Amino acid sequence: MQYSYGELARRIEREIRQGHYPVGARLPSVRECASGHGVSVSTAIRCYRHLESQGLVEARSKSGIYVADWKSRRKPDVGDLAGARKPSRAAPPQYEQLMSLPHRMTELYALTAQTLSLGLHLAHVAPQWYPCQALSDIGQRLLRKDPMAIGAYPTGTGLPAFKASLINWLGACGVDLGEHDLLVTHGSTEALNVALRSVAQPGDAVIVESPVYFGLLQMIDNLGLRAVEVPCVPGAGISLEALEFALEHQHGVRAVVVSAVFQNPLGCAMSDRDKRRLLKLAEQHDVAVIEDDAFGDLSPAVERPQPIKAWDRNQRVIYCGSCSKSLAPAFRVGWVAGGRYHARIETLKLSNSLVAPLFEQAVLAEWLNSGAHLLHLRRLRERLALNLPLALDAVARHFPAGTRVVSASGGWWLWLALPDHVDTLALLKRAVAQGIAFAPGVVFSSSTKFVNHLRINTGRPWGRDMERGFETLGALVQSAPVRVS
Repeated sequence: MQYSYGELARRIEREIRQGHYPVGARLPSVRECASGHGVSVSTAIRCYRHLESQGLVEARSKSGIYVADWKSRRKPDVGDLAGARKPSRAAPPQYEQLMSLPHRMTELYALTAQTLSLGLHLAHVAPQWYPCQALSDIGQRLLRKDPMAIGAYPTGTGLPAFKASLINWLGACGVDLGEHDLLVTHGSTEALNVALRSVAQPGDAVIVESPVYFGLLQMIDNLGLRAVEVPCVPGAGISLEALEFALEHQHGVRAVVVSAVFQNPLGCAMSDRDKRRLLKLAEQHDVAVIEDDAFGDLSPAVERPQPIKAWDRNQRVIYCGSCSKSLAPAFRVGWVAGGRYHARIETLKLSNSLVAPLFEQAVLAEWLNSGAHLLHLRRLRERLALNLPLALDAVARHFPAGTRVVSASGGWWLWLALPDHVDTLALLKRAVAQGIAFAPGVVFSSSTKFVNHLRINTGRPWGRDMERGFETLGALVQSAPVRVS
């Protein structure tokens, strides 16, 4: 019989509670569990993670999954319940009830799906800061010229005209590619997905930055992979010392995923020296480097920094990019240059979504050929830079003592550390009730170490709505209840 992870978890829970697996007993490995119950490895992993969140099992590093001492878990007594009702103490923090990343993400999406007057939780700028009218004009002209293009079934690895324009653009950034080195995808999300699948199997480990873009963590979890988080050095990107340690001591690492030019959420960039050193470590330990360069064109540096791919002489870097952040979010056009893994990536892309839509690529090809892209990016960076001091001033005026601006690089967003007692997921619930949203820090890690952090988008015209939004958020932080430890 084939089970869903929930059904399988309930069956194993019954066996634990009935004594089939006593406290301290070692459970079947992930692969044994998957094989024995006729499920995928990913389903088995999700099953064990669910049981772990319920306190029924525990994972021991390099040892396996064991039955936890679930019988000794203390039930709340009347005194506890009475204390929880006292206004001077907060309810248990929300993050303790959402032990797994998927549960936290579900909570985030549910909260931010509500009607919001000020949605500052996503990493994109206001629509009026993108060249929407210019792109619309190009699209209308193309359709008038060849309306039958809509009826043509797309084939191939990308529109040749778009690939040629993109190759020229990337060449100016130091990335030397040919037509057959590049594959167009449905945004950088698909690019990262096929990149991960090309080098790793369920159960394998992937090293990521910490904090890191929550969509990547969710993707790794859905693929049945293990995310190994390596901290970032403020202003410098991933810690290479910690990375080297992880590569030496973590079993089954297949890839390092990194944003070297404009990291999300810190906005920091690696030095060219560190990029080359990272490549050397990847060579020494025979792992792939998956480079997410979706924000690269928006780096605040005077000259666009070169990605790691520019130094890739052994074709070990899988380079992923997108126009969704810099140019046209609704187009969902991305790309991947897979190096030595490219043939495998092409096969995965074909089975995943066949091909990418051609119309948007045709519009982008004309846009890139027009020469307007450089001017657009310069204006966008200027607007973001002008907002930065206004946002920092609003934080200084409205947020309580103990608030720290960890990073504000680039002006896209602020990464804030609030006073230690603040649970930003619980804070988000209170904020959306007033029409305001931000991204709570707890979704930027598989652990809860950023529970008092938040990322707030500042990429929109500054006016009374932004000023009032920061004022409201500051007041909510001021009145945040003390977390119960």
